Amino acid sequence: VQNNSISLSSIIIMKIFSLVLSIAAMASGQRIGAAQEQKHRRTQADGNTNVLEMYNDLTSYDEICVDGPRIIERKIPYIKLTPENAIEPDIPLSYTFGAATWTVGYQKLCDRDEPLHFTCLDANLQGFVPEILQIANGKINEVGRTIADFSPALSNREPRFFGCAEVLEDEWLDLIRNPDEHYIRASPGPPAGDYVIRGQIWQAFPALLSNDQVVAPFDTTIEGASGRARINVEEGGNRIFFDATIDGFDPEVAKVSRGDEGENGVIVLNFSDTKIGKGRFLGSMTLEELDVDHQVIIEMIADPGLYYFSFQGGTTAPEAFTSIRGQVYPYNADW
Repeated sequence: VQNNSISLSSIIIMKIFSLVLSIAAMASGQRIGAAQEQKHRRTQADGNTNVLEMYNDLTSYDEICVDGPRIIERKIPYIKLTPENAIEPDIPLSYTFGAATWTVGYQKLCDRDEPLHFTCLDANLQGFVPEILQIANGKINEVGRTIADFSPALSNREPRFFGCAEVLEDEWLDLIRNPDEHYIRASPGPPAGDYVIRGQIWQAFPALLSNDQVVAPFDTTIEGASGRARINVEEGGNRIFFDATIDGFDPEVAKVSRGDEGENGVIVLNFSDTKIGKGRFLGSMTLEELDVDHQVIIEMIADPGLYYFSFQGGTTAPEAFTSIRGQVYPYNADW
């Protein structure tokens, strides 16, 4: 009986102790020790950006005491990474490519007055396993400075990567305001660290075409016509790729113009030469062929919502006044 009493007492004490530990753990939130916490902070000595392991769509934060939900300020999917976009002294990594989704946001922390500012990449790279993955500031034809380095988190040796990096507040604000002036750079690392694929963080100029967007005098339409169009900037801004499909209407003239909804703007790009079939435009043209310079392209990707696609039946009346039109989405969309 005595042994049974001792065993019962031990069980009760263990359960009480376990309950106390549970309450203490709940009270501490997700806090970790100062030494571990410091490991996840930016190393001020060398200026590197430490990677924070944030997975499951940023809903869980390893070893970080958070205060409230994370806030996503901006997101751009479908960013193309290609060897053709490499700028000297980088060397194109041939026969490889990639795609990425970029996000930027912030998270309030339990023990800091200032929130944690982060940027994240969900990247799928084909043809090599990356050891270097970075975001740098620089326009389409520039080599810039790295502001976020995801490379320390690439130890899993997989071509698919998802992770986030802390960013200094001023660089974070610049990312939000001017994502088009930043790019993603990926490389297999030493001894081939100069071989890269690269992609500018910007929208791919998507537009849905419809009859209700046309503006007089180009307001003659073909009933039931619809379509979609997009462009991509390639080779560091030296070449533009066009892709447009129009159903129910077979135009001869294809243009991108600068102008708001409801107004006729100024023609910027004429890509009529890319027509390959009925209602179909597909192909690329150099800046020389388009008769524009890099500054025109830089201005376009800085504010894509100020541009629109228009397609006309011909170059002379009355065909020239038969058209379909679509304003460029200011952000990429799933369509």
